[in-house]
Amino acid sequence: MQKFYLVSPGGSASNKPRPFYWSLDIGEKWIGVARNIYREKHGDDIVKEAEEAAHLTDLDWTKTPFHNDDLTSGWLSRDGRFYGCPQVNHDVLAYCVLGQKVGDLEKLGWVRVYDSKRYTCERRISAEQSNWLSQNGYTIYD
Repeated sequence: MQKFYLVSPGGSASNKPRPFYWSLDIGEKWIGVARNIYREKHGDDIVKEAEEAAHLTDLDWTKTPFHNDDLTSGWLSRDGRFYGCPQVNHDVLAYCVLGQKVGDLEKLGWVRVYDSKRYTCERRISAEQSNWLSQNGYTIYD
């Protein structure tokens, strides 16, 4: 078990809403565990909560900018469940939220959704994926 802290860096004070990141405390610095970013501790840092977890997937990533199902980009499972993330954070979501490597998701046939018009999949999409994509305005290519 490790202790993770949900931290908003002091430099993010002007951002609205203020972002929070799961981090490890290593004394004088925080390590943002999603992207291994080291940040000096700052007097304006806000620690919202602390949680003990055995793995990153045990943390609630919806409290961070890395997982938001209201976004148009993300991953779509074979059974049609969508996991939203910001445009450039597919790899973070795959590893931290889903506990998978990107290549493994692609081999399993998950759809990488880029925005409201583009997606990719290494396998033929499932009926559930096709339904989700159609219902969300995507053109389905067979």
